[in-house]
Amino acid sequence: MGVLALMDTLRSPQYLEPLLTPVDAGNYLGVHEKTVIKMARLRQLPVLRLGKHWRFRRADLASWAESQVQSTCQPVE
Repeated sequence: MGVLALMDTLRSPQYLEPLLTPVDAGNYLGVHEKTVIKMARLRQLPVLRLGKHWRFRRADLASWAESQVQSTCQPVE
């Protein structure tokens, strides 16, 4: 990756968005923080591991939630 491409990536809104804690992610998804951590451990949620801390991007959680809705919808015949 070139320097200019890297700088563009660093300036993108998704890169600069604040990271959510498990409590924040749980509030966003409507589940308990322990559920969020369990799902992250099982790799069922997109997660970043920073040392011993679990962190989540809101955009990643939104994409994951939308994919869950789309995968469970059945066409009406």
